[in-house]
Amino acid sequence: MHQLLVIMLAVAVAKYLYASLAAMGVLYGGLISVSTSAIMAYRMAQAARKAAEGSLKGNLYVYLGAIERICIAIVLFALGFSWLNFSPLPMVIGLMAGQIGFMIGAFKVKD
Repeated sequence: MHQLLVIMLAVAVAKYLYASLAAMGVLYGGLISVSTSAIMAYRMAQAARKAAEGSLKGNLYVYLGAIERICIAIVLFALGFSWLNFSPLPMVIGLMAGQIGFMIGAFKVKD
């Protein structure tokens, strides 16, 4: 949730300061961040299930998720550069905004 809020804030700023195409690049970069976070969450859940079952293969799912995240991010960036003709800077800003939102969402307030 925090991830999407920070991405939408970055998109609004990009649209206000620059052009609509820059805002679309920021949104696309943010969606790359969201998709890689979803992959990580799925693989971590798999690893937790395997660990709960007593299997030693939990680490395999963590490593597999890391490799998938990198590969998917590279493919989606290449697609954005070549096919969608987005500039690199807005896409990277969107990715960073998504990662910052991910980190903000990870903080928990202790009572």
